[in-house]
Amino acid sequence: MTPISLTFMVLSFVVLWGGLIASSVFLTKHPELDESEYPPGGLEDADKALHHSSTTYE
Repeated sequence: MTPISLTFMVLSFVVLWGGLIASSVFLTKHPELDESEYPPGGLEDADKALHHSSTTYE
């Protein structure tokens, strides 16, 4: 391999793995929000609405 191709390969590895490591560190310091911090209208609300509005057909 030529020196320029090796340089770009190393650069791409640094960008790829650096981004993975940076995102992992960020997620450990800033975990996902609790359910109470999300705005209303999510999937849980839709499930509750379906269960409350379901009727039985005889």
